[in-house]
Amino acid sequence: MKSLKWHGVTVFFALAIVLVTTGCDRSDGDQIPELLCGTRIDRELFRSVLTSTGDLTESNRLDPSEGISAPCTLFSSGKRILELHFYYSTASPEFAGRSKYDPVFRDISQWKSVNIADEAIVGNNGAIVSGSCVVGRNTDLIIEMRMPEVNIMDESHRKDIEKFMRAYFPATVKTLHCR
Repeated sequence: MKSLKWHGVTVFFALAIVLVTTGCDRSDGDQIPELLCGTRIDRELFRSVLTSTGDLTESNRLDPSEGISAPCTLFSSGKRILELHFYYSTASPEFAGRSKYDPVFRDISQWKSVNIADEAIVGNNGAIVSGSCVVGRNTDLIIEMRMPEVNIMDESHRKDIEKFMRAYFPATVKTLHCR
């Protein structure tokens, strides 16, 4: 009888250890979704632009069936960590012809033009990319990405932002079934 009791205790502790180990061994990768604002994206690229990966939730008002501008925000433990704004337009934003003080650039710190889609800028804390996307009477899609928790003077995220937007923008155009 004693042997059976010890066997039960041993099984109990073995199961407890497995449960604790499984719970503690969950990697952040398990928390990173495969879709961001309806677009499938490589998890490692996605991870590279996240300042936190705990308790991720998304608020998405973008409707792929309609050409209506909308925001999509990613939260980590209730804090805004990634904001994407999708704008449909009947014309290109023509970044090159604008002053660097134009209000369109106000939320992107120390930006520089890069070669992504038709027009793009990448800064320390975000990016704006514009390209062809015919949906209804709209001809262009503009995606503005911001990372609210990133210090505007911190240049360490710039390469990750650019790499992310190089993959995310064309994937979104494909997801939205642009012509």
